[in-house]
Amino acid sequence: PSPAYTAIRATFAGLGAEGDAAWKTLLRDGYFAGSVYQAATPAARGDMSAPLVTTAPTKDSLEVIFATDASVYDGRWIDNGWLQEAPDPISKITWDNAALIAPKTAKELGIYDDIISPEPVSSMIGIDGVAMNKFAKVGPDGEGENRKQRMIKVEVNGQSLEIPVLISFGQAENTIIIPLGYGQGFNEHDELKRDTRNVAHVGQVGVNTGFNAYPLRTAGTQYFATGAKVSKTGKVYSVALTQEHSAMYGRALAREVSTMEDEKKGSFAAQLKDVAKQGNDSHAPPNVSLYKQVGSSTFHPGKDGKAQPLLSDPLHQWGMSIDLSSCTGCNSCLIACQAENNIPIVGKEQVARGREMHWIRMDRYFATQERYTDPADGKEKETPEWVRDNPALVPQPVACVQCESAPCETVCPVNATIHTEDGLNAMAYNRCIGTRYCANNCPYKARRFNYFDYNKRNPLISHNLYKGPFGEKQVGEAPHLQRNPNVTVRMRGVMEKCTYCVQRLKDSVIRQKRGQKQEALVAGKASTDMTVNEHTLRIPVDSVKVACQDACSAGAITFGNLLDGDKSVMVRSKHIERNYDLLQYIGTRPRTSYLARVKNPNPAMPDALFVGKATVHMA
Repeated sequence: PSPAYTAIRATFAGLGAEGDAAWKTLLRDGYFAGSVYQAATPAARGDMSAPLVTTAPTKDSLEVIFATDASVYDGRWIDNGWLQEAPDPISKITWDNAALIAPKTAKELGIYDDIISPEPVSSMIGIDGVAMNKFAKVGPDGEGENRKQRMIKVEVNGQSLEIPVLISFGQAENTIIIPLGYGQGFNEHDELKRDTRNVAHVGQVGVNTGFNAYPLRTAGTQYFATGAKVSKTGKVYSVALTQEHSAMYGRALAREVSTMEDEKKGSFAAQLKDVAKQGNDSHAPPNVSLYKQVGSSTFHPGKDGKAQPLLSDPLHQWGMSIDLSSCTGCNSCLIACQAENNIPIVGKEQVARGREMHWIRMDRYFATQERYTDPADGKEKETPEWVRDNPALVPQPVACVQCESAPCETVCPVNATIHTEDGLNAMAYNRCIGTRYCANNCPYKARRFNYFDYNKRNPLISHNLYKGPFGEKQVGEAPHLQRNPNVTVRMRGVMEKCTYCVQRLKDSVIRQKRGQKQEALVAGKASTDMTVNEHTLRIPVDSVKVACQDACSAGAITFGNLLDGDKSVMVRSKHIERNYDLLQYIGTRPRTSYLARVKNPNPAMPDALFVGKATVHMA
């Protein structure tokens, strides 16, 4: 029996009702007579309007905030591998939790340098003065499977917890945030060799993950506790952080503007007009191609001077728009894409090596400006330290942007990555020989390589992937229900990436054609007698949705046919002044574009001058 069933039967037996007869009666009736609590009339205790905390926290008396985790919530999803491998929106940690602390508080506690500062090394691989993380065994930046994070000891409510710590910008000073739900069970493979008594209550996915903060809570301090003390432990712990993985090069990648007037950039309207000129696009020359852009969604003048479309498919040309003002960085699109497209989990060790397979990654940027113009005297000054220590967090989902002039296509020696007639940058998996030239040449770093048979071998067993055919295979209660039958399951040595959910697009095209045949049958005509034209074969406007768009609760993602014109929500969004192309200056002409984030600060607030200005002055 499952642990849940065993626990319920034990609780049931504790009510004084033993035997199968009583159990079956409970299942039949839906309740157990005599188990109801006695009626009570509670009385209010004390002044309910009195503040819960009378003194502000200090570095010697910290406030601990118990937060539900962005992945496992309160621990109920500990055995969900998709959620475990989804990076935390703020810390970008996977397969674990960590204590979060403000940079100023970390400095006052004397642990800031231990957390983020690299240690200079006199010589490494013949290179002098290389900065190296002091806890890393290899690697100049302490990344990879040997990334170690300093651990601290948190003492509160008569209990203590040793947990790794990470810096969290924008967090209140003298506070510690600890996500709940982790540390439910450990076995002999646990890095810290913790108690294994609870291992039976957690599955293979959730074992040896994170740290249990529940013992720090009491009935009176369920959500936060005061009077906490922090001390160094001298211990380190392996963590898998994804923020530096698949990093793009450029400035003003995630752009923003402010509704407040800027001394240099002018009004809100003026800032909107300059969105497309932020970052490298402010000084890069225009891209003028010498070649005929066949398959382009844009229109080019013909010999007669009239505009002509150069399209392989005159019915469908797909595109996408992502609104950064709406995106909250919740990872829903990432998980939906993983479920829809049979994307495997790879485990903590492989994530630490930068081998996560997510087709969509949620980049996280901390936005602040180094200098500002004081409206009082018009002079340029350095941004105050309290502003730099509290930058705004900007999430940006990035997948393959389906370039019309795709750099990946030109370097593939076997023509495995090709352009389809409807404008998609597609993968022919059976042609791919795994050179990875395409990944090297992708400026958006949106391609993922199967270093192992992640979909076949169990990645959660230590070093199982390295055993090849001798490794333990993945098993499940219903493997035939686990994967999407409309999507190919990839194997070792194959490159993959976002396809705009091509299986959904093709299904919509087939359904549209089938609908014409059904109309012929209803009219009593032969299908050969039906008149088929552009209007009857084109999919209705905005009728098809991709997986990430379906899952986005904020409506930040719009998708559609570029040839539908202003009838399509996606096309209308591309005509907004906030619209810009990612890395436009390199001339890839992506089908996916972004809408810059708009911040609307309260002028009465002390930080109003600095909100939404991080990329406005960036050039």
